[in-house]
Formats: sequence, C-alpha cells, structure tokens
Amino acid sequence: MACALLKQTYPNITFLPDDEGYKAENEVSWSTQAWLGPACIFTPPSANELSFAVKALTNTSTPFAMRGGGHMPIADAANINSTGVLISSTKLNTLKLSEDKGTMSIGPGPRWGDVFTYLDGTDLTIVGGRLGPVGVPGLLLGGGISYYSYKHGLGSAGGKIKSYEAVLADGTIATVTGDNEYSDLHWALRGGGNSFALITRFDLQTFYAGTPLMAEAKYAETESTKDAWLAAVLNFALNGDQDTAAAITPVARWGPNFTAPSYESTLFYNGTVAPTTGPFASFYGNGTELQAVNGSSTLRPITLAAYGKAVREAFKPGGLGYGFRQKFRVVSTKATKEALDIVHDTFFSKLEESGIPNPLPGFFTGLAFNAVTKTMAEQSADSPQGLDPEPAFWVEESLTWKNEADDAEIEEWVRSVNKEIEKRLVEVDGKSRYVYLNDADKGQEVFKAYGEENLTRLKEIRGKYDPGRVFTDLMPGGFKVEHS
Repeated sequence: MACALLKQTYPNITFLPDDEGYKAENEVSWSTQAWLGPACIFTPPSANELSFAVKALTNTSTPFAMRGGGHMPIADAANINSTGVLISSTKLNTLKLSEDKGTMSIGPGPRWGDVFTYLDGTDLTIVGGRLGPVGVPGLLLGGGISYYSYKHGLGSAGGKIKSYEAVLADGTIATVTGDNEYSDLHWALRGGGNSFALITRFDLQTFYAGTPLMAEAKYAETESTKDAWLAAVLNFALNGDQDTAAAITPVARWGPNFTAPSYESTLFYNGTVAPTTGPFASFYGNGTELQAVNGSSTLRPITLAAYGKAVREAFKPGGLGYGFRQKFRVVSTKATKEALDIVHDTFFSKLEESGIPNPLPGFFTGLAFNAVTKTMAEQSADSPQGLDPEPAFWVEESLTWKNEADDAEIEEWVRSVNKEIEKRLVEVDGKSRYVYLNDADKGQEVFKAYGEENLTRLKEIRGKYDPGRVFTDLMPGGFKVEHS
C-alpha cells in the first residue's frame, strides 16, 4: 500500500483515518454515498507532489481515486474505500489571470463559485459552471454546460481551454495544448473524462461579459401551467438561438406532500436590457396560461459570484442541502412535444403511483430540461462528444433522500421508470443519441454515444498515453473510454 510511503515522504499533506483533517476531506463530496473512507487521503499542492504520488501508486499497484469538487453523486466516481488512496484537489487551488487578462489559470481544487468570486469586479468571465458548489475539473472533462453555452458551446469546446497542465500515467508533467506534441491529448480531454491524465491546471480563455440579469421564476399551480411551461421549454430549444445571450434552466420538482409537480425556471441574460418578446420572454409568466408568482421572474442584475454564493451556502456542513444521498440520470430526447410529454408524464405518474415521495425521509426529485439549441451544438462540434447539430434535450433526473436503507427502493424505481421512458421514446422516434457524461448514471453508455469514429480515436489516444491502463484499472472510478 502506498499510504506508508506517502506519509513518510509528505507527512503534512497525507491524512490517515485517525489524523485531524481526514474526516473533513472524506466528507467533501455532495452525496453521502461518496463518503467511502479511503486508506489515506493525499492532498498535493502542485503537479510535482502529484507526479510522485502517481509513481508511488503505480509501483505499489495501489488503487486510487482523484476528486475535484465532488459533485458527481456516483459513489466511487471520485472517492475510494479502504482498499485505496484518495487524491484530493483541495490544495491545487490556483486562481490567476494572465497579464493581458485574456487567460485565467484554474486548478482542479476550486469550485465555480470560487472562480466567479475571483473574477468579480473585472467584467470578465469564462464559459464555466452554472452552480457555485460544482467543481471545475469534472465539469470541464465532461464537456460542461454553462449559462454562456447558448452562444459559445460547451465549456471545453471551441478553443476555450487553451492548455492543460497534466500528470501523465508515467508521472510526466506535461503542458497540453492544441498545437504542440500533445494536441491529440488536448482533444481527448475536452470531453473524454478521466481516462487519460490527472489535471493540475486549466488555462481558460476569458471574455468580456459584465453583470448578467437573473431570476428564479416560480409559477402558479394552475391547470394550464404544465402545458404552457413545457411549450416554452420546447420553444427555447427550437428557437432560443435567435438570442444567444439568453439561457434557461427549467426544472419540474416533486417533494413531500406534493400532489402535482411544481414548475420553475432559472433565467439568465447576458446583457443590460432583456428582450420583451421571443422564446426567452415566454418564461416571464406574464400571460394567463403561465403565471409567475410574487414577481419571481423579474430579472435583476446579479454577479455569478453572488448567485453562486447563495447556492453554495446550502451545501456546506449545516446547510439545508448537506448530508443527503443523491442520484443523477440523464435522458436524451429530440426536441419534440411528444418526447417531452413522455419523459415528464411517465416520470411523475410513475412516481405518484409508487408512493415513494411521502414515506421516504428527505425525499425530493426533479427533472431539469436542459435545452440544446442548434447553435450550442454547432459551437461544440470540435469536441469528442460528436454532437448532432440539431435541437435536443438532456433531461437530468435528480433524486435526493436521507437514509442508506432506502437505496435499493430508489434504485429499483429509477431502473423501472427509465425502462418505460426509453420504451415509449423508441416508439415515437424521440430518443437522441448523446449521453451527457456529467449527468449520467452508473451503467449508462456515455462514450458509445460519442459515435464509433470518436470512440475509436479516444481509445487510441488512451492507449498511447496510458499503455499500462493506470487511469483505467488502478483508478477505477468514473466513466472509462476502454469499457465502452
């Protein structure tokens, strides 16, 4: 086991289970399923220490995991049990603007809230995560949806990541760019996940943005709300690229004692004056069919730093969102009314039939209808995902509950309802090929959905840089290219 060597060499940044600091590091992850209790936790402050660790782990054949922000709810995606070592990115916390302010260097330790707090007051931004608690590396290695994606594409696409500092499987510390000897690896890292290297720095392109307008719109519970809300969601996917400054995150939720879903939308506009007509304006809820309550859809200027802080507080120890079990699953559909109705109606009708919401402590669930416009897909065309340049939806199923004893019931219900959703989508030709890595559930075939040509290329690149399968076999967590 490599723990003894790491502790001997770096005693102040290696934590054994009885050491002060171990518990806090082990319980960083958002979902309590991922509090696994590794044999030790290593917190390197730079690529040099991480390189040493990779060599030590490889030479001793010690399993390991590496964690960024810990937002992925799959238990072993970014942690490991007592059979192995957790490498935590906590101290890899670089946040720095270049002298010309055209590039921002970010370590894998900060969350997106930290990134936007650093940029606060500069009128600069990057194509980064929408929620403050989400970590930097997982989002970017999986592609990354941003409020700016409707203009610029996924966070990893279109040359927005100028370079990576990466530790390769043999311990080499490499600067990876799109035009040096590692150009093939640069392509693979823009959506290929954790099969290739461990990233210690991302160098991201900045651009001028100013303070956006935002609102958390909540809608009245009327008979017309569901149909009007889904119609607005569909219209945005089909026509939202008429104004690429606009972004939405529409969510239908269900919680204890609900008798029907509630509907809301996070509204974002990158400008000083929001449109009064068009797909984005449909979410203001000023009509008779879709009615926003208590002025909740009123757009107000707020920095992403301030917005991210408000969200992040809930997920810290003691916060309302801390200490729960979590699950994601993604359903990809074409942008049609039939497909949206199938996902929405099947999910919530089966939920109501099951009786799950009320007996299970801490249970909440929801569907986030992430709209993919044609422009968003086209701006992401140079990445491994192989997105079709057509409107679509990546619907994120999110489930929250409190007790481990309820895991099996949740898992069985998710399996059952998705079997029915998939069946109905196939019947109406409503499925979309792509599977978004960052919202995927264990067992979903992420990389097969990238297309045969891109998958073959990813496997070749993985074999070139990691012939010993260090990041496939010794680091087993996460979605692996080689397993597709």
